[in-house]
Amino acid sequence: MRDPGQLKSLRTLINRSGSHLETLQLEASIQAQRAKIIESLLPTDLKHEVATGDLNSGLLTLYVPQAALAARLRFEEYSLIETLQSDPLFRGIRRIQCRVRPRKAEPPPSSANPTRSNPKAAETIQQYSETLNDEDLKRQFQQLAARVSGNPPPDRR
Repeated sequence: MRDPGQLKSLRTLINRSGSHLETLQLEASIQAQRAKIIESLLPTDLKHEVATGDLNSGLLTLYVPQAALAARLRFEEYSLIETLQSDPLFRGIRRIQCRVRPRKAEPPPSSANPTRSNPKAAETIQQYSETLNDEDLKRQFQQLAARVSGNPPPDRR
Protein backbone atom coordinates (compact mmCIF):
# COMPACT_ATOMS: atom_id res chain seq x y z
CA MET A 1 0.00 0.00 0.00
CA ARG A 2 1.18 3.49 -0.85
CA ASP A 3 1.99 6.03 1.84
CA PRO A 4 -0.40 9.05 1.51
CA GLY A 5 2.61 11.39 1.25
CA GLN A 6 4.19 9.36 -1.56
CA LEU A 7 4.12 10.87 -5.04
CA LYS A 8 2.04 9.24 -7.76
CA SER A 9 3.68 8.17 -11.00
CA LEU A 10 3.22 10.40 -14.01
CA ARG A 11 1.43 7.61 -15.87
CA THR A 12 -1.09 7.31 -13.01
CA LEU A 13 -1.76 11.04 -13.14
CA ILE A 14 -2.14 11.11 -16.91
CA ASN A 15 -4.40 8.06 -17.15
CA ARG A 16 -6.72 9.07 -14.32
CA SER A 17 -10.16 9.55 -15.83
CA GLY A 18 -11.51 13.11 -15.85
CA SER A 19 -8.21 14.76 -14.90
CA HIS A 20 -6.90 17.95 -16.45
CA LEU A 21 -3.86 16.03 -17.65
CA GLU A 22 -6.10 13.53 -19.46
CA THR A 23 -7.88 16.42 -21.18
CA LEU A 24 -4.57 18.00 -22.14
CA GLN A 25 -3.30 14.67 -23.47
CA LEU A 26 -6.46 14.25 -25.57
CA GLU A 27 -6.14 17.78 -27.00
CA ALA A 28 -2.48 17.17 -27.84
CA SER A 29 -3.27 13.93 -29.64
CA ILE A 30 -6.07 15.62 -31.63
CA GLN A 31 -3.66 18.42 -32.57
CA ALA A 32 -1.03 15.87 -33.68
CA GLN A 33 -3.59 13.97 -35.79
CA ARG A 34 -4.76 17.19 -37.42
CA ALA A 35 -1.16 18.10 -38.25
CA LYS A 36 -0.61 14.69 -39.90
CA ILE A 37 -3.76 15.05 -41.99
CA ILE A 38 -2.83 18.58 -43.11
CA GLU A 39 0.71 17.43 -43.93
CA SER A 40 -0.63 14.56 -46.05
CA LEU A 41 -2.73 16.99 -48.12
CA LEU A 42 0.03 19.51 -48.83
CA PRO A 43 2.38 19.46 -51.81
CA THR A 44 5.72 17.80 -50.99
CA ASP A 45 7.65 21.09 -50.95
CA LEU A 46 5.29 22.53 -48.28
CA LYS A 47 4.98 19.51 -45.98
CA HIS A 48 7.74 20.58 -43.60
CA GLU A 49 7.06 24.31 -43.88
CA VAL A 50 3.52 24.41 -42.47
CA ALA A 51 2.60 24.07 -38.79
CA THR A 52 -1.00 23.43 -37.84
CA GLY A 53 -2.63 25.68 -35.26
CA ASP A 54 -6.02 25.64 -33.58
CA LEU A 55 -9.45 25.15 -35.09
CA ASN A 56 -11.75 27.67 -33.38
CA SER A 57 -15.24 28.62 -34.53
CA GLY A 58 -14.66 27.08 -37.96
CA LEU A 59 -11.36 28.92 -38.50
CA LEU A 60 -8.23 26.77 -38.89
CA THR A 61 -4.90 28.53 -38.41
CA LEU A 62 -1.80 27.43 -40.31
CA TYR A 63 1.64 28.88 -39.56
CA VAL A 64 4.29 29.36 -42.23
CA PRO A 65 7.79 30.89 -42.06
CA GLN A 66 7.41 33.22 -45.07
CA ALA A 67 4.68 35.44 -46.51
CA ALA A 68 5.16 33.90 -49.95
CA LEU A 69 4.15 30.50 -48.59
CA ALA A 70 1.10 32.02 -46.92
CA ALA A 71 0.01 33.52 -50.25
CA ARG A 72 0.54 30.18 -51.95
CA LEU A 73 -1.55 28.38 -49.32
CA ARG A 74 -4.38 30.89 -49.73
CA PHE A 75 -4.81 29.59 -53.28
CA GLU A 76 -5.22 26.08 -51.86
CA GLU A 77 -7.72 27.15 -49.17
CA TYR A 78 -10.97 26.05 -50.84
CA SER A 79 -9.68 22.67 -51.99
CA LEU A 80 -8.24 21.99 -48.53
CA ILE A 81 -11.52 22.95 -46.83
CA GLU A 82 -13.47 20.75 -49.22
CA THR A 83 -11.24 17.78 -48.43
CA LEU A 84 -11.12 18.43 -44.66
CA GLN A 85 -14.88 18.90 -44.15
CA SER A 86 -15.47 15.16 -44.39
CA ASP A 87 -13.01 14.43 -41.55
CA PRO A 88 -14.51 14.40 -38.03
CA LEU A 89 -11.43 16.13 -36.60
CA PHE A 90 -12.19 19.16 -38.79
CA ARG A 91 -15.94 19.30 -38.18
CA GLY A 92 -17.31 22.78 -38.80
CA ILE A 93 -14.28 24.11 -40.73
CA ARG A 94 -15.24 27.11 -42.87
CA ARG A 95 -12.05 29.10 -43.32
CA ILE A 96 -8.28 28.73 -43.19
CA GLN A 97 -6.07 31.60 -42.14
CA CYS A 98 -2.34 31.59 -42.74
CA ARG A 99 -0.13 33.34 -40.25
CA VAL A 100 3.51 34.14 -40.88
CA ARG A 101 5.69 33.06 -37.99
CA PRO A 102 9.34 33.28 -39.05
CA ARG A 103 11.66 30.64 -37.75
CA LYS A 104 13.94 31.74 -35.00
CA ALA A 105 17.29 32.71 -36.42
CA GLU A 106 20.30 30.86 -35.15
CA PRO A 107 22.27 33.11 -32.84
CA PRO A 108 25.67 33.94 -34.25
CA PRO A 109 28.46 31.92 -32.71
CA SER A 110 29.64 33.84 -29.70
CA SER A 111 33.27 34.33 -29.03
CA ALA A 112 34.96 34.97 -25.71
CA ASN A 113 35.69 38.60 -26.63
CA PRO A 114 33.36 39.76 -29.43
CA THR A 115 34.69 43.34 -29.44
CA ARG A 116 38.28 44.29 -29.99
CA SER A 117 40.04 46.05 -27.20
CA ASN A 118 40.94 49.68 -27.69
CA PRO A 119 43.41 50.89 -25.04
CA LYS A 120 43.33 54.50 -26.28
CA ALA A 121 39.53 54.72 -25.98
CA ALA A 122 39.74 53.04 -22.57
CA GLU A 123 42.26 55.63 -21.40
CA THR A 124 40.02 58.48 -22.60
CA ILE A 125 36.98 57.02 -20.79
CA GLN A 126 39.05 56.48 -17.64
CA GLN A 127 40.29 60.09 -17.71
CA TYR A 128 36.73 61.35 -18.13
CA SER A 129 35.51 59.20 -15.24
CA GLU A 130 38.00 60.91 -12.92
CA THR A 131 36.32 64.27 -13.58
CA LEU A 132 32.91 63.02 -12.36
CA ASN A 133 31.57 63.78 -8.87
CA ASP A 134 28.80 61.16 -8.83
CA GLU A 135 30.45 58.00 -7.45
CA ASP A 136 27.98 55.59 -9.08
CA LEU A 137 28.37 57.16 -12.51
CA LYS A 138 32.14 57.29 -12.02
CA ARG A 139 32.21 53.55 -11.19
CA GLN A 140 30.14 52.74 -14.30
CA PHE A 141 32.51 54.70 -16.55
CA GLN A 142 35.47 52.92 -14.97
CA GLN A 143 33.84 49.56 -15.66
CA LEU A 144 33.23 50.63 -19.25
CA ALA A 145 36.87 51.68 -19.58
CA ALA A 146 37.97 48.28 -18.26
CA ARG A 147 35.73 46.46 -20.76
CA VAL A 148 36.94 48.58 -23.68
CA SER A 149 40.56 48.03 -22.69
CA GLY A 150 40.06 44.26 -22.71
CA ASN A 151 40.92 43.99 -19.00
CA PRO A 152 37.74 43.40 -17.03
CA PRO A 153 37.64 44.79 -13.50
CA PRO A 154 38.71 42.36 -10.75
CA ASP A 155 35.13 41.62 -9.68
CA ARG A 156 34.19 40.50 -13.23
CA ARG A 157 37.01 38.00 -13.93
